[in-house]
Amino acid sequence: MKTDKTKEPKKSVHKINIDDLPDLGDDTGSQMGDTKVFMDLPLEDEDFEFRPDYDELGLFDEDLIQEPLPASSRRRKKESNTEKAPSGQAPKTPKTPKSPDVPASEKKRIKKLELTPEEIRVKKEDRKKRRSQNPEILAVTYVFAALFVLMIGYFVYFNAFVSKDVINSAYNVRINSFADSIIRGNILASDGTVLAETIVDENGNESRYYPLGRMFAHAVGTSDINQSGVELSQNFYMLQSNGNPLLNALNDIRGGKNQGDQVVTTLDTALQETAYNALGYNDGAVIAIEPTTGKILAMVSKPDYDPNTLVWDYDTIVSEEGNDMLLNKTTSGLFIPGSIFKTLTSLAYIRSGADYNNYYYTCEGQINLGGEEYISCFDHTVHGGENFWESYAYSCNSSFGNIGLSLPKNLLKETCESLLFNQQLPTSLPHTKSVFNLSENASDWDVAATSIGQGHTQVTPLQMAMITSAIANGGNLMKPYMVDSIVTAGGGRRVKKFLPEAYDQILSTQEANLLGQLMEGVTEYGTATSLSGYGYTVAGKTGTAEVSGKGDNSWFIGYAPAEQPKIAICVLVENDEGYYESALPVANALLQNYLNR
Repeated sequence: MKTDKTKEPKKSVHKINIDDLPDLGDDTGSQMGDTKVFMDLPLEDEDFEFRPDYDELGLFDEDLIQEPLPASSRRRKKESNTEKAPSGQAPKTPKTPKSPDVPASEKKRIKKLELTPEEIRVKKEDRKKRRSQNPEILAVTYVFAALFVLMIGYFVYFNAFVSKDVINSAYNVRINSFADSIIRGNILASDGTVLAETIVDENGNESRYYPLGRMFAHAVGTSDINQSGVELSQNFYMLQSNGNPLLNALNDIRGGKNQGDQVVTTLDTALQETAYNALGYNDGAVIAIEPTTGKILAMVSKPDYDPNTLVWDYDTIVSEEGNDMLLNKTTSGLFIPGSIFKTLTSLAYIRSGADYNNYYYTCEGQINLGGEEYISCFDHTVHGGENFWESYAYSCNSSFGNIGLSLPKNLLKETCESLLFNQQLPTSLPHTKSVFNLSENASDWDVAATSIGQGHTQVTPLQMAMITSAIANGGNLMKPYMVDSIVTAGGGRRVKKFLPEAYDQILSTQEANLLGQLMEGVTEYGTATSLSGYGYTVAGKTGTAEVSGKGDNSWFIGYAPAEQPKIAICVLVENDEGYYESALPVANALLQNYLNR
């Protein structure tokens, strides 16, 4: 007997892949196999809701939503679910479950798991733990990143500020190879006067020519041999051409040379000539500085040489013992300072806290330092009773020997070092360090001798001019410099400008004013009255240094006008027979030339 299959309920089989289920912490899946079969599920029951066992854990935050099937699938499903009807009867269409009213954009089978706050906290801690498992790697990474940033910063700094100085070093011989394509540029005075130029003959031969010869020999220097002065310090710029790029390129194509840039110095032609002529046949040095900027206005050193013939004279000069023609004494010569050093002793006395306004000393022409040791005043002059100001104005050795002995130990040394003794000076000019040498256990004679500028102290004219300019500038020291700018050939365009630069306040304003008052007394009623009466006031100090085996050296340091200084000078006349008075005419000529224009 055949069973009427059309009257039996329709059954179906649904398969769920265990891999899609979450891990329940047991081995149920492995025991069941890969597939769990659910049988006899009445598909036509509208009240039936399918919930697998694992959903009882509440892992889903929303009910399963039936996603619409594609049209082809719906047709196949419809056909399979349609009952076969007896012939002559229409097939019955089964009832389909009602689909919930869900927007199409939300009909997805991807479900989001709900996590408790505790589970979220655990996950965050796990992430942090994984990140902190390799602190050494992070540290190394940060170190290398910092080094990379520093390296890039240094490259930028080097290219912007240091590279040209390195290239322009006297030890860089390769820089001269630039001359293969560049005609060396000119050197000019501040007023445009040509101090050095390159002459090219019809055959293309080049020669360096110095129109004013010996007058600027040490300041400008030479380039062909014994390279020095501006020729050395600005070598790089004179072998560069920043003219019209198009014309330079065309000239390169033709195989010609381009004209190098010009160096404009701060040197004053008229003042340089005055200083050179005033020094005459005497050996010595003269340097003049603008106190408010540090510009070097004049620089003369004698004995000198002819830069136009140095190539042929060089061997003879260097072969002669004791020949110092090539030495620039303004910057590199070391000399006993004599009484101009009393300016530093006065500063130390002021800094000692002594009552300098009530200082009084009776000069008997010399001061006895025990036994047969004594220090005498110049020409054994007896100055009698004098105060601090008069002792300085009359340059009394006895009084300043007494002041030096009253100073606390090391105070004079500390004072000198605060004014840059025993150290490099803040300038790009090649120079020699001034030397102060006085030990803590020095004898009274050594202390007194050092206090008046004798002893073992040695100075350069450059340093004494810098100290003088600082006093004139209220204690503020400006860095000395000799190059004002770099311009293209013909002066058409400025390539670089050198600006004034302050070094430091090496004296307080009060100290500078007190020293200025002491120096004004020297020209009003002291040893330099010959500098007064010219329509401007001068503050200065004379000095005579006794040199063993040679004649005395005559010194003068000073500035003018005293109320508003425009120029500070240092004059040295070597082997002087007229004592300190020999430096005064040179100083007078300089001041008159510069201030009476």
